[in-house]
Amino acid sequence: MSFRARLVLAAAYLLAAVVLALAVPLALSVDRRASSELESDVLANAAVLAARVSDLVAQGNTSDPSAEVTDQLGLVVGNATVADNARTVVVDSAGRILADSDGAQAPGEQFATAERPEFEAALSAGRVDVRERRSDTLAEDLLLVTVPVADGGNVVGALRVSAPMGEVNASVRSSWLRLALIGLAVVAAGLVLAWILAGSVARPVEKLRAAAGRLGRGDLDARVEPEGPQEIDELGRSFNRMAGALSANLAAQRDFVANASHQLRTPLTGIKLRLEAIRREGGGAAEEATKAEAELDRLSALVDDLLALARASSEETAGESVDLGEAARAAALRWEEAAAAARHELELRDAPGERVWASPADVAHILDNLIENAIRYSPPGARIEVQAVRTENRPALVVSDTGPGIPPDERERIFERFYRGADGRSAGSGTGLGLAIVAELAERWGGEVEILDGPGTCVRASFPTLSTDFSLAPNHS
Repeated sequence: MSFRARLVLAAAYLLAAVVLALAVPLALSVDRRASSELESDVLANAAVLAARVSDLVAQGNTSDPSAEVTDQLGLVVGNATVADNARTVVVDSAGRILADSDGAQAPGEQFATAERPEFEAALSAGRVDVRERRSDTLAEDLLLVTVPVADGGNVVGALRVSAPMGEVNASVRSSWLRLALIGLAVVAAGLVLAWILAGSVARPVEKLRAAAGRLGRGDLDARVEPEGPQEIDELGRSFNRMAGALSANLAAQRDFVANASHQLRTPLTGIKLRLEAIRREGGGAAEEATKAEAELDRLSALVDDLLALARASSEETAGESVDLGEAARAAALRWEEAAAAARHELELRDAPGERVWASPADVAHILDNLIENAIRYSPPGARIEVQAVRTENRPALVVSDTGPGIPPDERERIFERFYRGADGRSAGSGTGLGLAIVAELAERWGGEVEILDGPGTCVRASFPTLSTDFSLAPNHS
């Protein structure tokens, strides 16, 4: 997950927590307030209506109330507005119906039963009872408010108002929906702002990462423009100082190797001439001169490889379109006699040539080093194959032999400078720079070198395709 995504995700968690912490209590408060307001309105209206009908209830509080009383009571109850769509029921002290605003119960029917415990509190204890109950008939919740009807200090009956909660619940749900939409809008706006702010932090980090990648691939001119928060700005400046110091050190190292190697060639040539003169004179010193010449040849080879490595590390090289097939054929011709002298079979496996952008001299040097290694480290009678192929959608040069191969535990270090491995040390003289030079030359043109599995040693140097991949590589001209 990217740094910017992590910042936005952290902001999302924080925003969601804050919105929930605010919205949930507010939603519960809206619910309680709506229920409380309905309860207060119904209770107040019910108390007023109970006071109005107390005289009629007292007159009808007999086993057989008169029709005149029940009619008057029904008229008062029916015309009273206690709550929207509410049902009002008045019972006497024995729990018998005196009036029903819906007309569902006839006067005289027993209404205060065990299924309606709210009447027990009003009739027996003279207390107001408020509760909610689910109505299976109406398929919704009801608010039941039951108040005692008193006359002269005595409870003569009870009045119950059953108000449906549907509208209140719908209003609460509507309020919850509006709160949810507001919360989502706040989170969305916060995420947009977090994305913008995270970009201001992540953008310098991304540029720093890209510059570090270019520096790691050998672009010593890679720098960043310090920006962003103070810490990241200071990090960018530190990176630039480090890159500058690294570039200067590597440039000084390359110059030293190139200059020292170049300056060594003249005295080495003079020493060799003197040793040859001593050898020609004969005598006891001639044998020592011969041995000294052999060591001098090794030193000259090392100087030549150091010069080649210094040139390989330089970016001041002109490139052009190179046919890998033609380069492989030319290399096979150059090494044909040397391979035959070492009793090796050098074979060119012809294939359609792929063109890459590189220096012809660098490609030739890569092939020369790989073929020379195959000749040097393979036993007599080995077969060496050189070919230009296209593998994994990249043009490549492959040099393989049927020799002992490179042990798996040495393959990761085989491209290190001066590392020769057990087989290399046992094969005689060498500098340990050949494969390091091959890797440097290939990387210069955006390529890579790797050891492939198989019998013997198989080395593949692959390059970007000329028409596409190389447009992204550094310009070496």
